[in-house]
Amino acid sequence: MTPRAAHPSDTGPLSREQMRTLLLTSLGGALELFDFVIFVFFVPVLALAFFPPGIPSWLAELQTFVVFAVGYFARPFGGVVIAHFGDRLGRKRTFAFTVTLMAGATLGMAVLPGYATIGMAAPLLLCGLRIVQGIAVGGEVAGGYLFGAEHVADARRGRACGFVASGMTCGVLLGVSVSALLHQVLSEPAIQAYGWRLPFALGGLLGFLALFLRRHLHETPVFAALQAAGGTAPALPIGEVLRAHPRAVAVSVGAFWSFIAHFVVLCLMGPTLLQTLFHLSAVEALTAGCLATGAFVVFAQVSGHLFDAIGQARALVLASLIALCADAAFFLGATARPDLAVPFFILAGAGGGMLGAASVVMIRAFPPRIAYSGVSLSLNLVSGIIAGATPVLISGVLPWLPSAPLWYLAAACLTATSVGLGLLHRARAH
Repeated sequence: MTPRAAHPSDTGPLSREQMRTLLLTSLGGALELFDFVIFVFFVPVLALAFFPPGIPSWLAELQTFVVFAVGYFARPFGGVVIAHFGDRLGRKRTFAFTVTLMAGATLGMAVLPGYATIGMAAPLLLCGLRIVQGIAVGGEVAGGYLFGAEHVADARRGRACGFVASGMTCGVLLGVSVSALLHQVLSEPAIQAYGWRLPFALGGLLGFLALFLRRHLHETPVFAALQAAGGTAPALPIGEVLRAHPRAVAVSVGAFWSFIAHFVVLCLMGPTLLQTLFHLSAVEALTAGCLATGAFVVFAQVSGHLFDAIGQARALVLASLIALCADAAFFLGATARPDLAVPFFILAGAGGGMLGAASVVMIRAFPPRIAYSGVSLSLNLVSGIIAGATPVLISGVLPWLPSAPLWYLAAACLTATSVGLGLLHRARAH
């Protein structure tokens, strides 16, 4: 049975059924993101396991970040293909496929032999499994945001997007926590020998748990209504997106980059940056990463309420400026006072979380019949191409420009501010 569609102007609290749907959507997405991002928390160990010995450690880590980035670069392809079927056949059907693909690839990493055993085949196979992960998550994340938003009234979509962003980020929090725990209970030789395989095995098993949980989800009321009216997607939804909605894609990319930039730099690269820039130990950096990602999760929920309360344009401008101030406080403040690096880092995590509901701009930018394809293309241009290049870019220039992460985050925040001001001007003109 498909839930009743909420009236677009409904401003009441979310129903119990809607909260249950958002929770299951977010939980499944969190488990898939755990599978996808656990890689980055073991970059130094993976560099030793999968690349030739004797090369400089910074080069091995950079090569490992390149393999990490390959998964991001695969996301647009996977997102567009999976979204095609999501627009044509339904949102729910794609979920089982993406989670199965992700779980299988992650388990494959857990048992993959290293360079010492199979030579150059090891990094090549690792790269192949990252591509499969990228294809899976490319369809999953866009589908998660759309699935959650289409289950609530338009006036509450900010809250839904904030909830999904918060829930998915919990997958990263789980990844940081597992990494910190392993570094506390295992010695470095043990982690290098076998310990790094444990989180990948756990991730694969959690992926199949997500597949089990997806049994309880219903198709979205929006897609069910389209089916009933015979108004589902054209034969090639992505073609209509590119032909009729290029401006919507540009606006969506500009808005969502602000969120993804903070997600990658703070939640994913944060522990590594704390070790490199401020000389924290691995355990200290991972613990700080847990705290900052927790702040990110909490303030993504606050973001959803903000976007619903004052409108997406004003909220995007305000949240971007708050995030920029928090970023400057961390990178400049921690440079002056390294002993306060962790509190400043937590503040930056909270600021980044304030952009958690920015995805609602994408949801509203496209008509429902091609929404999955439009959202997936926009999201994966950011989460795939731009975010995929971010670790490589920042790691490459960091030795010569330690402030590179701040400049990058500032560019993303100012871009989102410009998008918000443009949306506000357009709304007033109409």
